[in-house]
Amino acid sequence: MNSGWNLIGIGAWLLLLVYLIVIIQNIRHRHIRMIVMNRKTFSWPVFGKDMLLVVVFAAGFVFMAYQTLFTRVDVSEQDRVAVSYTTEPLVLQTSGGTGYMVTVARGSGREAIQTYTYWTEGHRNQVKSIHASIATGSKPVSIGARVYHFPNKMIKKADKRYNQAFVARVEATYKPGFWNGLGMKVGHNALEYTMIRVPSSTFVSED
Repeated sequence: MNSGWNLIGIGAWLLLLVYLIVIIQNIRHRHIRMIVMNRKTFSWPVFGKDMLLVVVFAAGFVFMAYQTLFTRVDVSEQDRVAVSYTTEPLVLQTSGGTGYMVTVARGSGREAIQTYTYWTEGHRNQVKSIHASIATGSKPVSIGARVYHFPNKMIKKADKRYNQAFVARVEATYKPGFWNGLGMKVGHNALEYTMIRVPSSTFVSED
C-alpha cells in the first residue's frame, strides 16, 4: 500500500517524542543528583550536557517539521511526483445577448485574490487566481502557466480541436518513496493548477 510509506514519517515523529521524554528525564535525574551529591544548583558541565541534548532535539524537530509541512515540489521533479495533464472544452454562456466563457470576481482586502468561474459540460467550476490563470489571444499558454510545463503538443491539439476555448489542468501527486514517506505525503496532492484558454478577452466577463 502506498500509504504504508507514510509510516516512516509517523515512526520518525514517535522516535522524536520518545527522545524528548528521555532527555527530560535525563536532565531531571542529573539535576537532582547534582543537588543531592554536590549540593549545587548549577554546574557548567551539567548545563553543557543539557544544551547539547536540547540542541539535538531542536534540530530533529526543525528537520521533521520542514519535511512534513514546508517541503514543496515542482512538476519537473518527476522522481517525487506523478504528474497528469488534462484538457476539457469550455461551454459558452449567454446573458443579455452577450456570450462569455469565464467570469472574474475580484476579491477584497490586501491580497485581492480573484475567483474565476468557468463552465464545462454539465459543470460549473470555480478556481482562485493563485491556482489558475487565463490565456487569451494568440498565445495558448499564459505566463503564469508556463512554469507547470504544459505539453506543447497537447495544448496545440486542444487549441485546434476546441477552437481556442478549453481548460487545461495539471495535477501532481506524491509518489511512494523514502523522502515523501518521511514527510507523510505519499498519495497526497502536491499541486493543482488550472489554465483557462479563451479566444479573446471579450469572452471574459467581470462581476
